[in-house]
Amino acid sequence: MFHRLFAMNLTRWRYLGLGFSVLVTLASVALLLGNGLQLGLDFTGGILLEFKIQTLKEAHELNALLDGSLQALVSLQPAGVPGEWLIKLPPHGLPMPAQALAEQLAGQLGLPVELLRTTIVGPQVGAELFQQGMMAVLVASLAISVYLAFRFEWRQAVGILLSVLHDGVVALGLLALFHIEFDLNVIAGLMAVIGYSLNDSIVISDRLRDILSSRTRLDMHGCSDLAIKATFSRTMITSGTTLFTVGALLLFGGDALHGFAFTLFAGILTGTLSSITVASTVQELLGLSPQAYQKKEEDDLAQAA
Repeated sequence: MFHRLFAMNLTRWRYLGLGFSVLVTLASVALLLGNGLQLGLDFTGGILLEFKIQTLKEAHELNALLDGSLQALVSLQPAGVPGEWLIKLPPHGLPMPAQALAEQLAGQLGLPVELLRTTIVGPQVGAELFQQGMMAVLVASLAISVYLAFRFEWRQAVGILLSVLHDGVVALGLLALFHIEFDLNVIAGLMAVIGYSLNDSIVISDRLRDILSSRTRLDMHGCSDLAIKATFSRTMITSGTTLFTVGALLLFGGDALHGFAFTLFAGILTGTLSSITVASTVQELLGLSPQAYQKKEEDDLAQAA
């Protein structure tokens, strides 16, 4: 497989991948505008009730046992811990005391129901959490931009930034497509995706910078292909092991970690692809050439002399 890869001309595939990435990004933007994000209790405010119900039944089986009026009001969800269940309600959505609701659930389910805790998040607190979460993403993005501006030639930096932006937009689009709740855990997943995507793109870009500075006779397309081939095994091993771990978390982590694990899994997949198809291709379209780094080296030597 690796021998075949090193013999291939990757330029055509990289440009086809860039076209596919543009289509996926546009589709993600359309999903975000059409479906929107399903904001969680952390951001909208509301009431979170936690109960202890010892049963082996699934959530849909328990909800089917509730009568029409109660079924329209509440929906039991697993809390990620065996025997613990959640009910999420909008602000002022609880028509009776929480303990009375627990007793009514016990009567209809035919099981002991214990109220563990009631958490109320006000709309103002939710709005502040949303603003702080978005501010964290913005600050991280600005810090990344400053770092890239000092580390790489501007066309490489723009390619990496667009790659990271692509990964974030696609991950959000998938959240909108599958109606996955957007909460603080998902923001943590997005931050991890940004870091992972950035790291992958920087590894390839570092190798490309070394090739461009080496007075190679290859053209720009050949230099990009060589950089990708030189880091391919590292990319596959890192992405494969990380996806395996995150995949296990996605399958067995429960509802509490589902949004985080899904965001991370989708982000790692798109980040691995975009570091090859977006970052390395955009810099070529912007006119990066081997002469850019070779001229910089000559200027640095002249200044040192």
